[in-house]
Amino acid sequence: MKKILVLLLTLIIFTGCSNTTSKKEENNILQITAAMTSIGAVDEAFDKQKLSYEFTISNKGNLPIFEESIKIILTDWINEKQIVNKIEETRFNEENIIVKGYVIFNTKDMSKREIEEKEPFIEGIKIRTESDDEEIFIKN
Repeated sequence: MKKILVLLLTLIIFTGCSNTTSKKEENNILQITAAMTSIGAVDEAFDKQKLSYEFTISNKGNLPIFEESIKIILTDWINEKQIVNKIEETRFNEENIIVKGYVIFNTKDMSKREIEEKEPFIEGIKIRTESDDEEIFIKN
């Protein structure tokens, strides 16, 4: 009987501690609904690779977003090797945000297989809202 009571209390405590706030629920409004990436050599020596990307982010809640705040978050290994990281275009449609850009990174002394084994290249996207200046991380 004591074991059941202890187990029941433990479950109640864990359930109470795992409550989410309304801020976290609000973050679920922004989600990556489509992602396209491609990678290719920049020069004939294959010392540099260009990772092009296009993300479509669903914004059904129409959260007001600072366009300048959109940042692509790279994985650590590619972040260390990056030469250029540029967002070329951001488009805001009725319920979507489209982000296009590229990253050029150093691949000297790396084989194609070694590069492929390092996937994923992009962890996600950070966006800051206008309304409460909250930074939101959207996982890729």
